[in-house]
Amino acid sequence: MTDISQNNQRTEPSRNRPAKVSLWFALFGVCAYGNFATGIAWLNPGIFVTMAVLCALVAIVAGHIGRFQGRRLDGDGRGMALLGILVGWLILLVTAVVIVAVGGLIAGLAVLIDNS
Repeated sequence: MTDISQNNQRTEPSRNRPAKVSLWFALFGVCAYGNFATGIAWLNPGIFVTMAVLCALVAIVAGHIGRFQGRRLDGDGRGMALLGILVGWLILLVTAVVIVAVGGLIAGLAVLIDNS
């Protein structure tokens, strides 16, 4: 018979606070963009885009701090910090693509109106 108590390992919550902060702010940034799907963000899109960008910047900075601190804590929370960094950069990438697309749309419409 095998001893069941050896297979049951207790997991502790992460002690890496910057990694947790990074992950939470990355989630807040995604939620800020998620509000466009509900329709509430269309009332004032500038506020929600700014919120998403600020949350992404905090997630990136805190994620790098969490990765550094994770090395000292024997890898504790390094995955969370990396996920926060990746989601933060993804939010910034989506923001840049949307800004370029909207700018191109406005420029294209200006050319169409000017040629009329």
